[in-house]
Amino acid sequence: MNVLRQNLIVSLNEGGPVTRVAVCYQSKQDLAEAIAQLLPYQAQVINTRTTSLAELEWCDRVSHVIEVYEPDKPGYEKCKSERMGMLQRGCRILSLFDWQKSYLTDAFWGKTNYQQLALKLAQIKKALEGVDTIHITSALGTDISFAVTGRQWIAADGICSSNHLAQMPDGEIYTCPIEESFNGVLVIDGTITRSWLPAKPQRLVFEQGRLRECSPEFRNYIAPFEPEINLIGEFALGFNPAYRQSMHNISVDEKAAGTVHFALGDSYNLGRNQCNCHVDMIIRHPRVRTFPAIKLPYF
Repeated sequence: MNVLRQNLIVSLNEGGPVTRVAVCYQSKQDLAEAIAQLLPYQAQVINTRTTSLAELEWCDRVSHVIEVYEPDKPGYEKCKSERMGMLQRGCRILSLFDWQKSYLTDAFWGKTNYQQLALKLAQIKKALEGVDTIHITSALGTDISFAVTGRQWIAADGICSSNHLAQMPDGEIYTCPIEESFNGVLVIDGTITRSWLPAKPQRLVFEQGRLRECSPEFRNYIAPFEPEINLIGEFALGFNPAYRQSMHNISVDEKAAGTVHFALGDSYNLGRNQCNCHVDMIIRHPRVRTFPAIKLPYF
């Protein structure tokens, strides 16, 4: 657990002074308690399905919230509501989505140093900001091109800050393609939100940013979110070298070095699509070309 402890301290400290931490859980109390015990700060473990943070007398002294949440399980809407309240109070949020006990071990974290990762991502982000178009291909048949000129890039480096939701593990850089430029084929061979790893790759056809063709299996999967889900909302590249095998957890797998992922649905205010759904889809072995050409580690 020493590596996890070090990473948590870096994530919390780098984003501002730590006064008190609320470790909030949805169902995994033992996991939340183990995380709280690693912290060298005052930490309180809270079940946010049954307790409102705003009602606690020490709430105003909380600077950071660590979330141990499972978005696909009952009670997550209440947990999201608690998050919004703490954000409005100026708290910094670190989300640990769908964690397992194995994530506490040093082996899970590899040799990733989050201070060094943040510096590397900042450099890559600066290079990506000069890119106009991107072309992604793969041996399985992915062949998609799109423009990103003028679109904002976000470096998700695991560092808690007041302007975005941090995650651990982390290590991706993302944007939203210019929707009308997004044309071609994606063949998804990795995890699809949140933990679906299809038995065979899923082929998706896009025209001007909209999903036009896909398998009945995939159509059934996204049916609850239609029609908003049919517009592209995200493109991201993974740069965390600790994760090269599929963990069946989108919040881990999408960070893996050398992978890319796309998302249908909400664009996190980076593009046109604003809705309550966001379905990530990973391509595990892509070839990436940018114009102008830049160097991308792991690709």
